[in-house]
Amino acid sequence: MYLSYLMFTSHIAHILYLKRCVVIQLDDGSLWVHAPLAPTEEFFELVESCGSGSIVKHVVVPSYALEHKIFVKDAIERWKDARLWTSPGQFSFPIRSIPSNFIFGKEVDGVLSSDTPSDVIPPWADEIQYETLAAGTYNIGGKETTFYETAFFHIKSKSLIVTDAIAKIPKEVPELNDPELLLLVSKESTSDPQPDDTYEQRLIGWKKTALLVSYFFPEHEEPDPNKFGVVTWTPGWENNFQQLSDRLLVPPVVRTLIYAQNPKRVKEWVDKVSSRWQFEQIIPAHFEAPIKASPDEFKRTFRFLEDDSIDAYPEKDLARGLKPIADIALGRLGSTNTVKVR
Repeated sequence: MYLSYLMFTSHIAHILYLKRCVVIQLDDGSLWVHAPLAPTEEFFELVESCGSGSIVKHVVVPSYALEHKIFVKDAIERWKDARLWTSPGQFSFPIRSIPSNFIFGKEVDGVLSSDTPSDVIPPWADEIQYETLAAGTYNIGGKETTFYETAFFHIKSKSLIVTDAIAKIPKEVPELNDPELLLLVSKESTSDPQPDDTYEQRLIGWKKTALLVSYFFPEHEEPDPNKFGVVTWTPGWENNFQQLSDRLLVPPVVRTLIYAQNPKRVKEWVDKVSSRWQFEQIIPAHFEAPIKASPDEFKRTFRFLEDDSIDAYPEKDLARGLKPIADIALGRLGSTNTVKVR
């Protein structure tokens, strides 16, 4: 099996958020591991079983995002001889000068920059190609900081591997969700008792979870005017979930906070990805995968880069969470080339 994707769960403020690790068996029999997950023995054994005893020779950090690189040091400790490849612009905060061997457990073997290629060409470059997006540049802690994400194309399986650039939120409850957390979120009011464990209640919990993860404070999650500290879901939230789910999309957080900063640069990257590679499926780091999709479908998903009214997310879902954060990020942090956030 030359390509596998493994899913584990992590908790963010009691909301279940799935992350995915992609494992590819290269032609020499070794394993290429994209964004390692939590260092449990189960995870390590699952990865190593993908190659029927093969060794991990390459570990890849595809993004600046903490959640996709936080376990790299543990992976390097397990696979001591693996070479480490990262997207550009890896940074730490608030201390900016921490060396790579402290953060990752070793020096980086190569930086995956499309604009200024590394002197070290990855030995897997004939099997897995890449294009790196410089998504936006912000002044963080007094220093200009660019957020990068590298997309990969596995030639043999015709798979486009991305991190946060694109997703498809399923209508049904995905595997590996914790039922207790789904039931907790499914309640109409936070003051209600935990409901019985039925699929219907789990599904309600999943739909609300998707809204919370996507918008932070969605439209129909309201403070109860009669009960201090109590939150109630008002009618209409399910319609908002229907607008969000079961379609190829750029997640609201990414579109609103990252891509709005420099849409021209994002479009150039989209054009490169969709014209260079004839992929048949997309494997993102979150939500559903694999997603059957063509380069044309991928490109259409980013039409909003030319007109931000296309596929705009509901303004009331954005109003209390992402919109205020975006106003700060795109204004006060010194970013340029911004567009109207919808």
